[in-house]
Amino acid sequence: MPVRLFIAVDMPEQVTRELAKLQDPNLAVNWSSPDTMHLTLRFVGDVQETSGQEQLIQELTAIDMPPMSLTVNGLGYFPPNRQPKVIWAGIMDHPDLMRLQEQVEQACRSAGLEPDNREYIPHVTLGRVNGLSKKEVHSFFNRSKKVRIEDIPVREFILYESRLHPDGAEHLPYRRFGLTGQRKENEA
Repeated sequence: MPVRLFIAVDMPEQVTRELAKLQDPNLAVNWSSPDTMHLTLRFVGDVQETSGQEQLIQELTAIDMPPMSLTVNGLGYFPPNRQPKVIWAGIMDHPDLMRLQEQVEQACRSAGLEPDNREYIPHVTLGRVNGLSKKEVHSFFNRSKKVRIEDIPVREFILYESRLHPDGAEHLPYRRFGLTGQRKENEA
């Protein structure tokens, strides 16, 4: 039986609380619960329970990156230049984050998964638009203060199982992978 998986970085509770303060309950948006907010590195999709998962875990275990600090900076939406479907808080470009995402993508390919050729835009989903116009989304952005949250520690990434329910998805940590940079330090 296949399991629905994705790979992400958790946001600390103080960050998700700050992001949740931006959510306006009067807007036609299905807002994300703070306990489900994360930075997706790669959506995997359905993977066969035994062999596919084991191979993916083996590939992800080989990733060796140092810990890093990220910054939430600004708001945006998907798809760009069209009717908004997802409102998000952006993550400022960070070379280590981009390398981590590239290594996660390579690990997925090495595990036999189809490549994800979309441009990677690091973000935390705040909500899914439910009938809000582009003009209303821009008005929301203008009312929201310019969001900036600095020094967000990243010490691990997580392989999650996503179980879909009528009232939303449940994200269950399946396996954690520490960011230590140990092999690079030992090779130097």
